[in-house]
Amino acid sequence: MIFLHDFRDLRGESTETLSHTFNEAFSDYIVPMHLTPSILEQKMKAENLRREWSIGAFHGNDLGAFILHGTDHDTRPTILYNGGTGVTPAYRGQHLIQKMYQQFIPRYKEAGIRKIILEVISSNLPAIKAYTNSGFHKLRMFHCHKGTITVHTTTPGVTIRETDQPEWAVLSTFMDMTPAWSNSVPGIQREYPATATFEAIIDGQVAGFISVHKESRRIRNIAVHPGFRRRGIGSTLLQHVAAALNGPMSIINIDEKNPEISAFLEKAGLQHFLSQYEMAIEI
Repeated sequence: MIFLHDFRDLRGESTETLSHTFNEAFSDYIVPMHLTPSILEQKMKAENLRREWSIGAFHGNDLGAFILHGTDHDTRPTILYNGGTGVTPAYRGQHLIQKMYQQFIPRYKEAGIRKIILEVISSNLPAIKAYTNSGFHKLRMFHCHKGTITVHTTTPGVTIRETDQPEWAVLSTFMDMTPAWSNSVPGIQREYPATATFEAIIDGQVAGFISVHKESRRIRNIAVHPGFRRRGIGSTLLQHVAAALNGPMSIINIDEKNPEISAFLEKAGLQHFLSQYEMAIEI
């Protein structure tokens, strides 16, 4: 076995190299994943993943392991988001995740970072152990859903319109839970126009919205104004995007403390398929 001791950021790595290494590391993952360079670029844009804040473990020029980090601010970040960690099969068994964080956390702290967050599949015990040994602790349990929308709801007086300028200050007040990183308003804004936002209008007032990535049909966020709930508006929004995008859909990271959201999704045809822990380390 070749042991890796060269840890540095990823500023010198091309998107092609990163996607190749990502796919090699995730070739036997719990959930099948394959990212083309263009899909990885979309992911990096949406999650604000930055090479200068990311970590690689190298053997010469060979990238054997990586941690992709996004930032909450472009110039003065205080939070990093781990948008992907992988170790290729040839270099496993070396505790590389712990070693990368052990070397870089002091640098992050000196640069003003105060917190790192991530999500990990709840059944991925080796990864949970690696993060725990690196100092991370569990914050929330998330549930993930996918399937074909089966609701056929028509709410009288509701008009659905796509908008390229959502009033996020207003729409954010509809949400009952704090979104995970990839479902947050900044993430949706960065993903535009790949992610579209549709609003439900009643008597000229916005009563609900849904944001969905068009190509993957992954719902980023859906919420209804508290004063308009129990009137089929959420179902109408789901039905509209399902018809417009024509295919199965998914949504990830629904906080377990909001079981009514998961119940609504399951009733609409989106069944639970896995759960994740949100974990964090304060530094």
